[in-house]
Amino acid sequence: MRTCFKSLLLSFVVIFSLAPLNVFAKTEAIPFVYEKISALSSGKRVAITFRERRCKSGECQEADAGMWGTDGGTPRFITEVFLVSIGGKEFAIPEKFYRDLTNTYQLSVFEKKSRVIIELKGGDSAGAYTARFMLGGMCGFQRIVCGEMCKEIWEKTTWYNSFAYEADAQCKSQVQ
Repeated sequence: MRTCFKSLLLSFVVIFSLAPLNVFAKTEAIPFVYEKISALSSGKRVAITFRERRCKSGECQEADAGMWGTDGGTPRFITEVFLVSIGGKEFAIPEKFYRDLTNTYQLSVFEKKSRVIIELKGGDSAGAYTARFMLGGMCGFQRIVCGEMCKEIWEKTTWYNSFAYEADAQCKSQVQ
């Protein structure tokens, strides 16, 4: 029994001593990138480009409030690009509606009651969030931010695309 234990211990010592040190090091997190065209069940084609990047030196201050995805401290990554097009037509999402989303790790797109829903998840622990963009035709959208499981809404914002009202008679009823 002792010989078996010594052999096993010696095997581990040899393996760990021959392995490069960086094999066991934690891998560094990389910014989240999503570039994909999705075909929804209704036949709509939704193209999304979502890109985060590292903060430039001195750009990101310690976040106490006003940033989703961090519970204090400096965010690792900030959202740089969020472009959406539906059926080849660009759907404008102003920068102020995505710049406060940090440390994203998942994006999904689906349809509910003929509305395109884009769901982002980010952060971890106390800083975890879910942000849902519910797009209403080309007329505007609602953004809801809630916890990881989305049991209570922390923020709800509705944005109307006034430029679309003149071009689209359907927009008279606001966000659909």
